[in-house]
Amino acid sequence: MLKKRSLIVGLALLGAIVIAGAGFVGCQKSPMFCGGGFHGKDFPKHVLEKIDSEVEALELTGNQEARYQEIRTRVENELVEVGNQRKIFFDKVKSEMDRENPDLNVLSALAKSHMENFPKRAGMFMDDFMELYDILDEKQKKIVTDHLKEKFQKFEAFKALFTS
Repeated sequence: MLKKRSLIVGLALLGAIVIAGAGFVGCQKSPMFCGGGFHGKDFPKHVLEKIDSEVEALELTGNQEARYQEIRTRVENELVEVGNQRKIFFDKVKSEMDRENPDLNVLSALAKSHMENFPKRAGMFMDDFMELYDILDEKQKKIVTDHLKEKFQKFEAFKALFTS
C-alpha cells in the first residue's frame, strides 16, 4: 500500500515538474494554453461570465444586485491585476530563458516569489465570495450550498479514482 502511494505521489510530482518545466521553456501549443484563451486577455471576461451565469440563478433582489455589481467590479479589477502580475512574471522568465545560459537559481527565485502570492489571491477571492454569500437570503444560500455540495461530490468521485 505504501509503495503504491509513493509511486502515485512520485508520478504526480514528476508530472508537475515536467509541466512546470514546459511552461518555463515556452509553449508551442494552442493559444488557449499559452497566453490566450483562459489565461489571456479575455480571462477576466471568461470568469465574470461564468460567475454571472451562476448568480443569475439566484434571482437577486434590487439591493442584492447593486451589492453584487460592487463585488463584481472589485473581482474584475482583481482579475486584471492578477493577469498583469502573471504577464510580468512570464516576461521575466522569458527574459532569463532567452539568455545563452539561463540561471536556474534566478528562475527558481522568480517561481517561488510568484507562488507566494497564491494564498493571498485565494483568500482575496474567498472574501469576495463570502461577501456575496452574506447578502443572500436563506433560499438563495441553500441554492449555493447545494451547488457546492454537488461540486464536492464530483471532486470526491474524481479523488476516488486515485485511491484504493
